[in-house]
Amino acid sequence: MTEHEHGTLLRAARFACTRHAGQAKPRQKRPVIDHVLEVGQLVAEAGLGTVATAAAILHDTLEKTETAAHEIEAAFGPRIRELVEAVTDLPWDTQDSAKARLQAAPADAQSIKCADIASNLEALARAHALTVKDINEKAATVAVLTRANPDLLRRAQAVLATAVTA
Repeated sequence: MTEHEHGTLLRAARFACTRHAGQAKPRQKRPVIDHVLEVGQLVAEAGLGTVATAAAILHDTLEKTETAAHEIEAAFGPRIRELVEAVTDLPWDTQDSAKARLQAAPADAQSIKCADIASNLEALARAHALTVKDINEKAATVAVLTRANPDLLRRAQAVLATAVTA
């Protein structure tokens, strides 16, 4: 990894820390920053590149903060913005339109979504807060992520399978 790539990842982490400061995921009993950094770690460990890893770290900024897409593009470039937008739950999306958007998304975006689902479900399970609704919704999403990194897809599927049998 080059110094530039290291710098991109550290800038993404600092950006996420600043934007998610004080935010929590109450059902998971953890800060949002813990979740987004974990998603970035999962994506990096799966062998995806710097761009996908930075987008994974930034994946919740449009949805959970006052950050605008143009800010991400200005700081990190158009490809990272595109990936972040692809995995962002839009307030006007129906479940069907969100699934269709994810199904059409590039492999890196689908991979980020798998890591996001695995991170969220694992944390909910640890907090004994995982519901049948969570499992059903995430299973329907995972089913359309056919271009995702195989390791991340298997992890999301395994979490779902464990949750169903628990």
